[in-house]
Amino acid sequence: MTTPVLMNTITSSDGSKEEKEMSFVLPSDYWKDDAVLSLAPRPLEGSGVTLKRLKGSERAVIMFGGYTSKKLTDQQSKMLLRELEKDGKWQVVDGESVSLAQYNDPFTPPWKRLNEVSIEVRPKQ
Repeated sequence: MTTPVLMNTITSSDGSKEEKEMSFVLPSDYWKDDAVLSLAPRPLEGSGVTLKRLKGSERAVIMFGGYTSKKLTDQQSKMLLRELEKDGKWQVVDGESVSLAQYNDPFTPPWKRLNEVSIEVRPKQ
């Protein structure tokens, strides 16, 4: 399996604007701490690319195959959130949104493609 490309939709605090954020996971050699992250290749100046460490988290996930689209991603996201509402052990962390992970290059045939929608969860109180 390859490293996923993660897609998130970020909504402004007043709900008036949505932006897309694309993330790439660096090799685990760079995961140890911020000092090691500083050794990663630097993005080009003015490219809009930044390096940042994200905290680990527990996530609920639904996997699906084929080419993904906004419609399919929305369907899978709604199914994930519905299942979490029914779940007795886990709940969505407040303020979190669903992420899309795509694991394959554009040339992989649909029947071999792996995608996931996920959201951060915590145990119910």
